[in-house]
Amino acid sequence: MKLNNKILLSNILLSVIVFLITSIGMYFLIKQTVYDELDNHLLQHKYDINTQIDENPASMEMLEQLGNIISNEWIEIEHYNGTIEPNKNVFSTIDTLRTDLENASREEYRRLVTTVSMGEDIYRLTLYEEVAAWNRISSTILFTILAALLIWILLLYLMNQAVINRILFPFYETVDTLETIKNPTQFNETFPHSDTYEIDVLNNALNSMMMQVKRSFEDQKMFIQNASHELLTPLSIIRQKAEKILTNSEKIDEEITSSASEIQQTAVRLSRLSNALLMISRIENRQFHLNDQVNIRGIVDDVLRELDDFILLKNISINKNIQGNIIVSGNRELIHSAIFNVVQNAIKFSPDSAEVSISFMKVDNQRPHVTIRDNGPGIPDSLLSTVFDRFKKGKPVKNNNIVEKGNGLGMSIVKSICDLHGFDCRAENSKNNGAIITIYF
Repeated sequence: MKLNNKILLSNILLSVIVFLITSIGMYFLIKQTVYDELDNHLLQHKYDINTQIDENPASMEMLEQLGNIISNEWIEIEHYNGTIEPNKNVFSTIDTLRTDLENASREEYRRLVTTVSMGEDIYRLTLYEEVAAWNRISSTILFTILAALLIWILLLYLMNQAVINRILFPFYETVDTLETIKNPTQFNETFPHSDTYEIDVLNNALNSMMMQVKRSFEDQKMFIQNASHELLTPLSIIRQKAEKILTNSEKIDEEITSSASEIQQTAVRLSRLSNALLMISRIENRQFHLNDQVNIRGIVDDVLRELDDFILLKNISINKNIQGNIIVSGNRELIHSAIFNVVQNAIKFSPDSAEVSISFMKVDNQRPHVTIRDNGPGIPDSLLSTVFDRFKKGKPVKNNNIVEKGNGLGMSIVKSICDLHGFDCRAENSKNNGAIITIYF
């Protein structure tokens, strides 16, 4: 989840909590305000009755008659029975029936029980005020306030979203730039200056770090490229001298011949290592064009023809499972090299008279891919996660009593080629025996 979404989500949650707490508080506040207003209204009514009785004692009888008239309020006047202290006001909320009619329903009333005096006589006065009308008013007020508050929260959310997006825009520019960088060679533009202090510090630190990484990476690639070139010439001379000695082996003793043979084999391995490092350097420097239309089925057939002698030597049977054809854009030489390395490894690590399966398919709902499966010992668990790293290699393989040592760069070359083309390569072990290498195009 993006940072601005997290901030906005946090604001929404806080706003909802505040809205709920405010709603509950407003409900009780308005309810209490309504009751206070009702109580004041009833008290005012009591004072009016007191005033009327003081001015005209004969009006007591009229008040008793008017008290039962249907209205939002009514009055009950009784002789004082001592159940309440004189001049004391007792408020309460009750549900009661106004009349004894069959269709009458209970209503909520606010009640004031007090006393009034007429001369020396004391009367118990009960005033009732219907609460329903006041509740409707309070509900209207409550819903109006809450609706206004909700609209304010929504407007605040929209304004926050616009402001936060504007504030975090430089940060997301930096993030988007970082996401496009797959390796240091792709870092061509510096992160821009920002008027936000923290983002500016971050961009400056990233600029400094990326430039150092880029320089180190360039120095490393330059060293590999120069070292590979420099090694090729003396290695060629060593191989020529060793071959010259071996061609005249009848004139020298067996020990010198054996030494010359070992020199030649070492020179061959060093030449392969130098060529492999040189290829990795050229791939990482993007010195290959990627606009060929490559037929994967044709590449597999070419690889098998090149390895035909090796296949016959080990009596390997090739099982091809072909479903459709795959055409990809890229560099034909490099894609050939990647598939060659994988198939060669599968043959090398498979025992004699074993089977190597090569399948490639193009299914509508899946990425087209090529899978090479061997019947060898599989990839050691300790190397499974690093099989595509440089100089990671398993135990030497013995073929026809000759121990073959790899340079640990074959699968690294495959990975570099796949990265250059945007392909994906994965390694796993079969449930039975052998390793499975899959290249997704």
